[in-house]
Amino acid sequence: MTISHLTANTLYSRRRRVARAQNTLPDWVWGAALGAIVIIFVGAFFVVRSVTGGGNGSTCDKELPPLDNRQVDAEGFISEDAALGRVINMLNAGDRQGAEAAFYGPVHNFTHAADPPLRETDEALAKDLCNAVIDLETGLEQSASNPLLASQVTEVRELLRDAADALGYPRPG
Repeated sequence: MTISHLTANTLYSRRRRVARAQNTLPDWVWGAALGAIVIIFVGAFFVVRSVTGGGNGSTCDKELPPLDNRQVDAEGFISEDAALGRVINMLNAGDRQGAEAAFYGPVHNFTHAADPPLRETDEALAKDLCNAVIDLETGLEQSASNPLLASQVTEVRELLRDAADALGYPRPG
């Protein structure tokens, strides 16, 4: 190799490095962009979490919206108590599908309807009832055993009885 050939390669290599250096962003720009992306993802996580109600039972921290126009009165609590008794009997008899069908609908909707007036009287009891219903719904979704579900329904039933009492209605059962 000749000296002129080495000089030409070195000169060409240097030109490539200079051209590359002119086309890249400074390191601080890349760092700032990466930091902004991390902040956006972390912020989005907290926004989604607050919207979906995740974490620490925050769903039950707010009043539940009624799902229908059910009347919350003594007859409603008595009807609910009897319906929850049927759900428990179905679970004990192994009729899981029948129990789910009996729970979701008017029975489940009543827990939503009872929440606003109960919160005004006994907020802690309203939150306990809400959390018990969520535990039951989770058990149904995750195919918990029928005896476990029956005990969860029993807990909801007892809390609804307490709610009737707290609202000044005769205690069902």
